[in-house]
Amino acid sequence: MKLAAYLRDAAVFAPCYVLLDWVSYIHPLGAYNITPWNPQPALAVAWMVLGGVVHAPAVLVTVVMADVVVRDVPGGIGVSLLTALVLTLGYAGIAWALRQLLLPKPNLGSLRQLTVFIATVVPATALIALAFVGVLAVFGQLGLDSFIPGWLRFWVGDAVGVLVTAPLLLVAADGEQRRGFGSLAHRGETYAQMALVAAAIWLIFRGLGGDPSHHVYLLFLPLIWVALRSGLTGAIVAVAIVQLGVVLGIHGHSLEALPVIELQALVAALTLTALYLGVMVDERQRANVRLQQSLRLAAAGEMAGAIAHEVSQPLTALANFGRSGQLLIEAGRTAELEDILARMMAEARRAAEVVRRLRDFFREGTTRLERVQVEALLASAKAVGLDMAKELDIDITTRLEPGVPGVLVDRLQIELVLRNLVANAVESAGVQKDRAGHVGLSAQRHGVDQVRFVVVDSGTGVREEDRQRLFEAFVSGKPTGMGLGLAVSRAIAEAHGGSLESRAGPRGEFHLILPADARG
Repeated sequence: MKLAAYLRDAAVFAPCYVLLDWVSYIHPLGAYNITPWNPQPALAVAWMVLGGVVHAPAVLVTVVMADVVVRDVPGGIGVSLLTALVLTLGYAGIAWALRQLLLPKPNLGSLRQLTVFIATVVPATALIALAFVGVLAVFGQLGLDSFIPGWLRFWVGDAVGVLVTAPLLLVAADGEQRRGFGSLAHRGETYAQMALVAAAIWLIFRGLGGDPSHHVYLLFLPLIWVALRSGLTGAIVAVAIVQLGVVLGIHGHSLEALPVIELQALVAALTLTALYLGVMVDERQRANVRLQQSLRLAAAGEMAGAIAHEVSQPLTALANFGRSGQLLIEAGRTAELEDILARMMAEARRAAEVVRRLRDFFREGTTRLERVQVEALLASAKAVGLDMAKELDIDITTRLEPGVPGVLVDRLQIELVLRNLVANAVESAGVQKDRAGHVGLSAQRHGVDQVRFVVVDSGTGVREEDRQRLFEAFVSGKPTGMGLGLAVSRAIAEAHGGSLESRAGPRGEFHLILPADARG
């Protein structure tokens, strides 16, 4: 590190550290003035976490400076140097451990990182407090009767200070998460939340009277609201405001040591609750984003399969017409080429239409409704099944009840659904190697304005407990399946105002309900 940059950073760190020490100088205990809230260690820890323990010498000088400016070196310069060394080594140890454990970057963006942070800070500050108070006791700056209260107060003060302040500094140092603070400032809800926090603090220390520690529970509701709505960044800001409000409240009360410790312990519980809720909310949001991305990718895979099937016919026709054109040219019958070219252009437009309409559905969920004969849909689905069952001993039949009207659907999308249902049925029926399989497709009226398509197979069927899970994304009974076929099929059916359900039983059975054409 360049010396100029090192000195520049130290020149910013030192006054900030001394200022925090001075602001938190409340209710001192003993000749060495142990205070119940110490946010300045968080600044030292965060600086060394982000920049490395190479900053430890600057931290040591700054701790001594704070003793001189804030506490007037009550134990003499020798004791100040020794206690400053204890604190610096302790803070450097915390920072070194966090740098090793909070990978890839220390922004507390996951439950693992937050847990590691807390599990490191709480016991480490207890050891630092024990060493600090031990030095004071050895040099006669703290009586033996004050040893345990002094250690407890120093530990709670440092632990709460680091738990509350360090997350704010670490998150603010991360560029991506820092933008979250800016977004909070532009939300009206944020100001309502902070107003509720401030009102709860006023009630605790002024409005309700008595021991404030008995009313701290009032802060749980606003903190939970903030964490659930604003994630980690909101929780960090809220707990910082709570800690500041508690400190200001303590300034106005003549509290003995135990109530102050109780208050800080409760603040620590509030802090941990809010931070964990905030991190869980952020992780859930990130998981939802990743799920949506995965769904889009998987749906693209399903779309590719559907497109490959749907465009195979026009592409085959194009190839056949192209070959016919070549033969006509070889025979010198060029006058007939115009008709061939017209048919080729029609097939090319048909293929482009297939791709466009499937793309529009998977991208935007749009459908283009048209009147389609049920008989045509059954024939198309049967053709798919026969093509799949060429190598298998599976019988495929269709049945159309009399008087079934046409359906008002997007033909390509509904053919995709039926194709998927029939493909699943053929695979299920083909599992039974010891006997011939059967797949049946039927259509019948369902009420006055709907048509029911039923696809059954002679496979193993579906258990009641698995019936609904079949339509969940990424749930598949196939070793190589993505679990998207039925999820996409149900989405298409529901987009048409219909439904797709499975029936539990000893055989596979799926019911697809679609709106009938009102014209019959």
